[in-house]
Parts: sequence; C-alpha cells; structure tokens
Amino acid sequence: MSPLRYWKVILGLLLVFAAGAISGAVGTCHVLAHNFQQALSFDRWKAGTMHVLQDKLKLSPEQHQKIEQLVDQRGLEIRTAFSSSCQNCGHILVQLQHQIDQELTPAQKEVHDKMKRELRADLKKKFNFDLPEE
Repeated sequence: MSPLRYWKVILGLLLVFAAGAISGAVGTCHVLAHNFQQALSFDRWKAGTMHVLQDKLKLSPEQHQKIEQLVDQRGLEIRTAFSSSCQNCGHILVQLQHQIDQELTPAQKEVHDKMKRELRADLKKKFNFDLPEE
C-alpha cells in the first residue's frame, strides 16, 4: 500500500499538530506576558509576600504587624531601585538605537524608526513604561 493513499489523513494530522503548536505558543506568550506584568506590580508584591510569610511562618499578630512595616519600608526601596534600573536600561536602549541608526541607510532608518515607535507603544501598553526621549 502506498503512503500517498492516506494523504488526507496525514495532512489532517499535520494540520491538527500545527494548530496545537500555534495555539500553545500564543497561549504561552500571553500567560508569560500576564505573569511578568503581575510580577512588576509592587502593590501586589507586598500582599503576596505577607501571604507567603504568614502561611509558612504562622506569624503572631505582633510579628505580622512589625514585619508588614518592614515589608512596606523595604518595598519602597525595592520599587525605587527597580524604577531607577528601568530608567537606566531605557537610556541604554535609546543610546543603542542611536548607534544603530548611524549604521543604517536612509531606507533602513525609516523601518527602524517604525520599529522604535512600535517598541515604545508596546512598552507603554504592556508595562506602562515610557522610554526616555530620543
């Protein structure tokens, strides 16, 4: 028997496999982006940290209150450091974009400008982060 006799079955299986792979990849990207955005929310960070500490350590009410104050204080420090780090990364990225522009032809620069605008829009939409001005 020739394998070509079953070409419709083989094609159907390949299409089902491809559809599963594509939907899995799209779903994974969506979940990762959502989880990354959640991880960047410091308001949720405090609640999550206190929940884990309470659950694992069985804190007394006095301990809970004192540790919550510590988490508040250090959380502000972490938020400030993270914000500063993001700004520094943003400046480095903008500098890199300028250096890349210097190596491009005028036609390539037009495409690169569009890419930069899209990146800025994506960062704003997904992470509420603005890159420094060029």
